[in-house]
Amino acid sequence: DGIAGLNGAISSVPDGMASGILVGVNPIYGLYACMVGPIAGGIFSSTRLMIIATTSAASLSAGQALGGLQAEARDSALFLMVVLIGALQVLFGLVRTGQLTRFVSYSVMTGFIIGIAVLTILSQLPTVAGYEPTAGNNKVTQTFNLLSNLDRVNLWSLAVAVTTLVLAVTLPRTRLGNFGRLVAIIVPSVLAALLRLDSVAVVRDVGDIPSGIPTPHLPSFSAISFDVITGALAVAVVTLVQGAGVSQSVPNPDGSRRSMSRDFAAQGAANVASGLFRGLPVGGSLSTTALTVISGARTRWAAIFAGLWMALLVIVFPGLVSYVAMPALGALLIIASLSTIKPSEALSIWNTGWPSRLAGVTTFLSTLLLPIQAAVGIGVVLSALLYVNESSTDISVVELVKRDDGLIEEHKAPEQLQSNKVTVLDVYGHLFYAGARTLARLLPAPRDAQKPVVILRLRGRNNIGATLVEVLANYADKLQEANGRLYLTGISEGAYEQVVRTGKLRLTGPVRAYEATPIRGQSTQEAVADARTWLVGKSA
Repeated sequence: DGIAGLNGAISSVPDGMASGILVGVNPIYGLYACMVGPIAGGIFSSTRLMIIATTSAASLSAGQALGGLQAEARDSALFLMVVLIGALQVLFGLVRTGQLTRFVSYSVMTGFIIGIAVLTILSQLPTVAGYEPTAGNNKVTQTFNLLSNLDRVNLWSLAVAVTTLVLAVTLPRTRLGNFGRLVAIIVPSVLAALLRLDSVAVVRDVGDIPSGIPTPHLPSFSAISFDVITGALAVAVVTLVQGAGVSQSVPNPDGSRRSMSRDFAAQGAANVASGLFRGLPVGGSLSTTALTVISGARTRWAAIFAGLWMALLVIVFPGLVSYVAMPALGALLIIASLSTIKPSEALSIWNTGWPSRLAGVTTFLSTLLLPIQAAVGIGVVLSALLYVNESSTDISVVELVKRDDGLIEEHKAPEQLQSNKVTVLDVYGHLFYAGARTLARLLPAPRDAQKPVVILRLRGRNNIGATLVEVLANYADKLQEANGRLYLTGISEGAYEQVVRTGKLRLTGPVRAYEATPIRGQSTQEAVADARTWLVGKSA
């Protein structure tokens, strides 16, 4: 665990500093976050091997939310936002909202992740080029501004970035392994210092690098604003969804269960600690977690050691951090972002069908062109709409027919009922709201039939909504007009009470209800026998 934590800490040095650049603050704040985040997260997380550290999505989201704030005002707003992020995440964990992540569409999350990756790449092009765009805050317009001013690109900055790119790609494949990326930013930075390339920006140009470990500091609530609050909510949701993905992909070595809600609270505790120690927002980091697992992590102590090692690095080498070349960090961020774009996943979503295409493309474009808060909101709404759409259309009705050998066979439900016949129907799918309306269209029509009887199985449905009650009442009225009846079978106790309370289904008239029994199919058999007896009586 100690060695795995050391590898995690080493890999977090460039990532943490680069995340500080994304937020637009001193890169040392990224190292502070990678110091306290893994410790607090490692103590409380149910996913014992998950490393809670800086992520590009959280940093970019926070940077956008802070808007045009500068210097000390930006720092104060950032630390307050991080504490608010943590408080929201702890609240989400306490009210056990972990299972809600299942309702975030895969296509929406993929579109968002690709959008964040592209935004990160675009945001680092000016850093790599040594050019300050003059076209507002949107990264797309800034990129067009850069492309129209290529004659103003700093060639030395570009050379440092290209050198970093080459080293970052090749060195990890050598014996340096996990240390390759760290060496990839050290070598170009040393060369820039030796060659006295004063035109190449370094970390100390962004802000002073203090020595030692930061003391706890309560952020000033005077920095609170609407953007800070909405930004905190957006970053909280983004990091929680990402953390859920990490949790699902990293099982506990001893096979113990993981709690998504507890992991929510753990990320919240990590963010509160990060904000109090002047750090960036943190969340479950897939890359750092994977690295520590490969390095032999076995318990939560790997995460705790990662934070302790980072604290040691911050104490011993704070001065060296100030000489790191900014184009080197920008190049490293570009490589990390490119690695998160998986064309095979995007192609899979595209080939799934138009709903997935619409969700993925819309979320991607929203992430590129709109504030992160708006993109997150659009993604959540799209996920809900996709869920409702799929639930409402994925409804099927089948007719159950008893064979001579006693087995039950499913047939396609008839479009029209027959006179003096008992038709047993079963329903697959969700029957709330639009799903109930879809059921109304699929139920066979009485039309010219006389004395048709329909037995509708509702077993396993513990809750019958008002829309479904309305649909069943209307269908029962149609059957009554044809002198028929509707029998509802397999109804749970709670659903039966709902039916009685509404009063819309006249259980003493054309509708009969049979509660479920422990014996599967018993209530339906009783309904069939009663229906046939009723038909015989009507014929007599």
